[in-house]
Amino acid sequence: MFCLLRQRCLPLFVVFAFFYIFISGREIVKANALPQNPKEIPWHISARAVTFDNKKNLYIAENDVVITGGKTRLEADYVEFSNKTKDAFAQGNVLLISGEDSISCDSMNINLTTEIGTINKGTIFIQKNNFYINGENIRKTGKFSYSADKGSITSCEGDSPDWKISGKNIKVTIEGYGLASHAVLWAKKVPAAYSPFLVFPVKTKRQTGLLFPRFTSSDRKGFEYEQPLFIAISRNTDATIYTDYMSDRGIKSGTQFRYVMDNKTKGSMFFDFLEDEKIGDETINTENYSFSITPPRTNTDRFWFRMKHNQDLPNGFTAKLDIDIASDEDYLHEFKDGFTGYTATKEYFEEEFGRGLDEYNDYTRKNWLNISKSWSTYSFNVDALWYDNIRARRQDTDDTTLQTLPSIQFDAFKQQIGPSKFFYSLDTEYRSFYRKDTDPLATVPLVRGQRADIYPKVYLPLKLGRFFNFEPSVGVRQTIWHTNEFKDINDNSDSLRTRQMYDIGAGLSTKLIKIFNPNNGFADKIKHEIIPELEYAFIPNVIQNDLPYFDSMDNIVEQNLLTWSLTNNFISRKSNITPKGKKITTYRDFAYIKLYQSYDIKKERDDETRPFSDITLEMELNPNDFISLDMDLGWSPYDNHFKTLNIGSTLKDKRGDALRTEYRYTTNIPESESLYSKVDISFTDELTAYYSIEKNLKEKKTVETQAGLTLKKSCWTFNLYFAESSGEQSITFLINLHGIGEFGTK
Repeated sequence: MFCLLRQRCLPLFVVFAFFYIFISGREIVKANALPQNPKEIPWHISARAVTFDNKKNLYIAENDVVITGGKTRLEADYVEFSNKTKDAFAQGNVLLISGEDSISCDSMNINLTTEIGTINKGTIFIQKNNFYINGENIRKTGKFSYSADKGSITSCEGDSPDWKISGKNIKVTIEGYGLASHAVLWAKKVPAAYSPFLVFPVKTKRQTGLLFPRFTSSDRKGFEYEQPLFIAISRNTDATIYTDYMSDRGIKSGTQFRYVMDNKTKGSMFFDFLEDEKIGDETINTENYSFSITPPRTNTDRFWFRMKHNQDLPNGFTAKLDIDIASDEDYLHEFKDGFTGYTATKEYFEEEFGRGLDEYNDYTRKNWLNISKSWSTYSFNVDALWYDNIRARRQDTDDTTLQTLPSIQFDAFKQQIGPSKFFYSLDTEYRSFYRKDTDPLATVPLVRGQRADIYPKVYLPLKLGRFFNFEPSVGVRQTIWHTNEFKDINDNSDSLRTRQMYDIGAGLSTKLIKIFNPNNGFADKIKHEIIPELEYAFIPNVIQNDLPYFDSMDNIVEQNLLTWSLTNNFISRKSNITPKGKKITTYRDFAYIKLYQSYDIKKERDDETRPFSDITLEMELNPNDFISLDMDLGWSPYDNHFKTLNIGSTLKDKRGDALRTEYRYTTNIPESESLYSKVDISFTDELTAYYSIEKNLKEKKTVETQAGLTLKKSCWTFNLYFAESSGEQSITFLINLHGIGEFGTK
């Protein structure tokens, strides 16, 4: 069965599956009741004393009574069991175990066939949710239903639980709902809340029902209440309907539909719609409902449709489909939060499909269809790309967005040519470029057309002496364009253009290995690899201003580049003996350091003053589970200062405390400098807190501040969050009663 549900339907418990009774003796006195009809369920009973009333067809067992059958076990001091009606009466230290769940009580009357009976002063325990139902007189009204005049529910153990909900006229149906009147929430022995009527889900699997709502408040939307309804359509399909009431904007309706057809075929689609009561045309009355970075919004009909689909096709082919269409640019800015907001949707797609969404501030939304097949040494792809330009669509301006309809690619990975010493790779593609509107007279002509490209490359790996590896390579590229709309600087309007190019490359490297034997608590052995490498890449200058331009492949720049690099890898090995005497060996790549720089021979020949690139360092350190460091920096040999500097570090301890710090600096346009820090503190096993702050050091302002406190007990969790960003402040208060769910305010 495919379980699609990611939202909480707040499952509570399963009590009885069904009773298959086979009673086997284990103690002093044993009694077997073998059915005359082989279709009847056999059962066994054992006790220190067993008698049988032949007239009533009744077993009477006393002292250490155990009845077993399948996954069901009944224990008691005294049991009467009718072999004819299958009625059982148990008294004294009664314990009925069915699967993982159990019922303990003073006495019980139950029919093992219909599973209807009464439980006196009993407790029902649902293991899956660690959930308890207590009552003076519980009636079992069916296989999966109970009722009680008075009772309580909790997920806490003990006679004085941290919390419980008591009530009257309690009715509980497994995989359904629980009902109670005059419900009281108790914190220990103190009544904390009262409700004249309480409804709560009692579900352990996917089933239609209301999910917990979301409450919030903001200047843009006013008071907001978002209520989801989950609908279990079938074993492999479900839907969730969202109703989002905003006091200042209206009601936003949304839905998510999910399906899983097999292990490789699945999909999910979302659609939201809002008849907005406000517009964002930047006038005095509506300036609070617009964004300065987007064009004025005058539409009130607003929507967002997005979906992803994976499809298994015959003969090893697969297909992927992504759709992302929004009514206006403001939509994803405005609805980043919430159950169906941009953030939640992106995270869901990334987790379920391995691919997310364009950034929320990107007004060209990617829509993509891919059909592919991969072999061990080859790959084949057909793609269709359509970018929905929201700005051009909303402003009714020319849409010159470049679309690819379609592209076909066939590639061969690097592989040996027969028994020879040569290797080859192959990249080929055909692309058809489309624009709704063209502009042949633009600085870079915006035209439609097609392009075909074939790029084979040959390699010859050689061994120079005992230590050096040398690999020269040569590639040739043939490209053909077809367009009826392009004219070059010579006023040439030929529809067919061609380009021939070649490139030459070579790599010289070696690997030096040293094994250290520290034989300490850190490692038994450490392997240090040093890989110096020298690479050369050459592409000749080819005149390309007579060619149409669609992407970077249409203007491949001249290259005459020499690059040196020095890579260090550190790998530790540690062996431990388990208590059972088994030897376990673990390996850890605990350090990686790479230093490299390029020298541009072309710039030197052109008398340019800066032929050397920045010296770049990449480093990752993970010596143990408690320390990690990542760094990449670029140092200018001419300006004698960093052009880029990115450092991140994490410190942890066994208790769970952690400190994460990230510093980011770049002189690229726009120049930026920021600092992010987050500290997690575990005061105890139950009480944790965190604080994070992100600062824009260039503009000397705080981007976002967050703080939180969590108190986690065995049967409840308390959360308190505070956040401040862009002048907005929010506070969230949530209590999670395990087995019941979450409630609070924001």
